[in-house]
Amino acid sequence: MKKKLVSAMLCAAMVATMVPGTAMAADDATADFAGEELSILVSTGWMDNRYDETIARFEETYDVTVDLQTIPADQYSDVLQSKLSTDSCADIFWIQSNPFAIGSVIVDPEKYCIDFTGAEWESKMPETRLSSCTFNDKLYGLQIWHNSPEYVMVYNKTLFEEMGIEIPTTYAELLSACDKIAAEGITPWFLPGADGWQHQLAFFQIGGVYEEATPGLYEGLNNNTATFADNEKMLEVLGQFKELSDKGYFGEDWIGTDSSNMVNEFGDRACAMAMANSSYIKQLQEETGSDDEWGLFLLPLGDNDTFPTNPAGPTMFGYKGTEHEDLVKAFFDFVTTTESLQEILDNSPSYTNLDMNDDGIEQHWLPEEEEFMNSIDKTKMSTPVLQTGTKYTNDYWSNFGADLVSYCQGTMEANDVLKNMDTNRAEAAKVAKDEAWN
Repeated sequence: MKKKLVSAMLCAAMVATMVPGTAMAADDATADFAGEELSILVSTGWMDNRYDETIARFEETYDVTVDLQTIPADQYSDVLQSKLSTDSCADIFWIQSNPFAIGSVIVDPEKYCIDFTGAEWESKMPETRLSSCTFNDKLYGLQIWHNSPEYVMVYNKTLFEEMGIEIPTTYAELLSACDKIAAEGITPWFLPGADGWQHQLAFFQIGGVYEEATPGLYEGLNNNTATFADNEKMLEVLGQFKELSDKGYFGEDWIGTDSSNMVNEFGDRACAMAMANSSYIKQLQEETGSDDEWGLFLLPLGDNDTFPTNPAGPTMFGYKGTEHEDLVKAFFDFVTTTESLQEILDNSPSYTNLDMNDDGIEQHWLPEEEEFMNSIDKTKMSTPVLQTGTKYTNDYWSNFGADLVSYCQGTMEANDVLKNMDTNRAEAAKVAKDEAWN
C-alpha cells in the first residue's frame, strides 16, 4: 500500500542530492523505475511501523509502489517455503537469520538470492551481523537490528520494592517471588502464548546455562554427537516452566493470550514481569503514564546467570527470480543510508539503538539498559543463545512452541519435546546435506 507521508518538495530535494553510484543516479530513478511495484514478504514484528516513513520516501523518490505482505509469525515459514519452491516469491523476503540459517532455511541461496557481495552497505554491518548474512563467502542478506539485551526479564521495580522482593537469581527465588506476587492478585509473569513465538524464549534464551552444565554441548549438537533428548539441564528447565504454568503464574489463560494488551497490563499493575527486549522499558514509560520504575534481570530458570548473547535477527534478502532486481538493490541501498537508519530507529516504539557501523546515527540507550549491561559478568556473555548457537534449531521454533504447549497441557512428555527437536534438526540436516548427519 503506497503511503504519502512526505511532501513532494522534500522528495524532489532528496532526489537532487542523491550520489550517483549509490542506489541510482537521480535523473535515472524515475525513468527506470516509475510505475513499478516492489513486493516485500515479511513476518509480523520484523518491520512494523518503524519502516513506514522510509518506505514512503522510497516510493516518492522512485515513483513506485511498495506492496508490504505481512504474514502472521506462526504461518510465515510455511508461506515462505511455498513461495520459494513455486518460484512465486516476493521481490524481497525476510528470514530470522543466524550463522547457520541461510543454509538451513533457504538451503540453496545461489538459486534463490541476489548476490550483494561488494555492496557499499556491507561495511555498515558489524562482523557479528555479517555472519548471519553470508554463505560460502557471498553476501546475500541485510540485517538492521539493535544491540540491546534481547528477551531478558523486564519487571516493575517499584512493585518489587514495595513487596520486599529482591531480584531473583535462582529458580527457587523466582518461584518465591511469584508466590508473593500471585498472593496479591497480580499475574507474576505475563506470557503471551497465543503469539506463537514468545513462550519458547524462556527455554532458548538461556543457552549458556546448558553449555555450562555440559561443556562442549554446542559443539556436540553441531556435529551430531549430542542431542537435546535426555539432557538433564533442559529437562530441569522444562519442568520448572511447567510448574510455573501449572500454578497459574503466567496468567489464567496464557496459552490463549496474546501480547496486544501487555503494556496495559503493566501499566495497570495487573502483571509484574515479562520477557521482552530491554528497550521495552521505553515503551512502558511512554505509553503507560505510570510513575513506576522498571528494571531488568536475567531469567533464572535452571539457575541461569548467563547473558543471552545473540548475533542474529530478522534479515532481508533479494529474490533472485525477481523482475525488478535493480529496484531491489536500490531499496537495500536506500534503507542503509544514515537518514533511513536514523528514521527507522526514531520510529521504533521499543528499540533504543541500531547495531550498525554508522557514526552518524544518534543512539538512544536507556539508563536501565546501561546499568543492566554493566552488572553482567563479561565471562558470562560468550555463549550465544541456543537457537542461534546450534544448527537447524531455530528452523523449528514454532514446532517446539507447539510441543511446549502440549507438554504444559499434559498431552506430551518433556523428553518427547526434546526428541522432536532432534528429529526435526536431523531432517533439516539431511536437506542441507550436512555430512555430520549423513
